Amino acid sequence: MSIEAAIQRIEREHDLDLGHRPPTTDTIDETYYPQFEEKIRREAAEMSAHYRVFYCLENSIRSLVVDVLFEKHGEQWWDAKVPDSVKNHVAATRKKEKEFGVSVRSQEAIDYTTFGELSEIIKSNWTDFNEIFQDVKALERVTATLNVLRGPIAHCKPLAEDEVVRLHLSIRDWFRAMG
Repeated sequence: MSIEAAIQRIEREHDLDLGHRPPTTDTIDETYYPQFEEKIRREAAEMSAHYRVFYCLENSIRSLVVDVLFEKHGEQWWDAKVPDSVKNHVAATRKKEKEFGVSVRSQEAIDYTTFGELSEIIKSNWTDFNEIFQDVKALERVTATLNVLRGPIAHCKPLAEDEVVRLHLSIRDWFRAMG
């Protein structure tokens, strides 16, 4: 089991398929999904597209933060460049998950940061990111809007039609803010 877990970790980290990934079939859907109301299943299907977009955005921001700060500050970038409030929150989250006995989310501290904390890391290291982003105020505005829109997505509530439009525009604004 330990070897299997190690192989699966390597597959995830390097985006490989060595034949040890857990099955991707929706077996839980076959067992439980049909028991939920059709209205809720329809909302879930509609919201899944927004979740996928936000998942990609949040994880691409994590990658950007790691890439930039590692390149400019080396392996100790987390200790040297991340605000204490973020490090403290990450430590508390890791401790809580360990105490609950759930699977480790990640070996990387950055994977425990929230969307808002990622923005704080960028702003607190603005000189390292100012060649990527056009303006700190534009970044703050876009991330604030995205953070508000993230709420219903993360907490399983449907987005109003106007908010779907706002999400798409905010994603566009994010890429525009990057220059």
